[in-house]
Amino acid sequence: MKESCFQAEFQDVFIELPKPALKSFIHKLLQAQFRISWRHEKETVELVIKSQDGQVIIPIKRPDENLTVIQLNELCIWMEDLAILLEELITETKGRAIVKTATGGWIYVSCFDKGKIVSVMKIGGGEKAEMGSYRTIKKNRSPMDGVDPEVKEYVVSTEIDYLLMELVEALEKRDISEVNHIKQELSYLSKEREKLRMSMNGVAHRN
Repeated sequence: MKESCFQAEFQDVFIELPKPALKSFIHKLLQAQFRISWRHEKETVELVIKSQDGQVIIPIKRPDENLTVIQLNELCIWMEDLAILLEELITETKGRAIVKTATGGWIYVSCFDKGKIVSVMKIGGGEKAEMGSYRTIKKNRSPMDGVDPEVKEYVVSTEIDYLLMELVEALEKRDISEVNHIKQELSYLSKEREKLRMSMNGVAHRN
């Protein structure tokens, strides 16, 4: 296993996986060149995910033949690609989790509920700064005053990714009202992200 500064810790994970979502997750793992296998236990099936950086075991329950459930108290992951895929799965299935990500000397703690990031905390240098609650973006929302620009940019980008998935669903359902609403939200968020990036670039140039 090669050394890596990346580490993600998933806590209080609950994900309900219909068959199509599980198949999609497996397909993404294979596309990312992970090797997977299954271990059958009495009440669960364990999904074993391997790469040159190590392995992770995810227990999966099957309440019925059409639904699988991932429920974990804690899971540590040193493979960044896998952590990203698991966060995407939580978002896509509207699951919940607390995710602590350590990289570059900082720790980001993101709380997911119903697939959305509801709060973010940035920890570093032995100090901890509460980032406050993050709610679903609305046109009249108040800005996240005092939040680190990098954290803001991360949260906004994550919300954009989620809304893009919702837009695809709305287009497939031909829900014109919902499509227009999501487009307005995306337009607002895109402008917010561009302002954040310009602000961050300005600080970088001054330094």
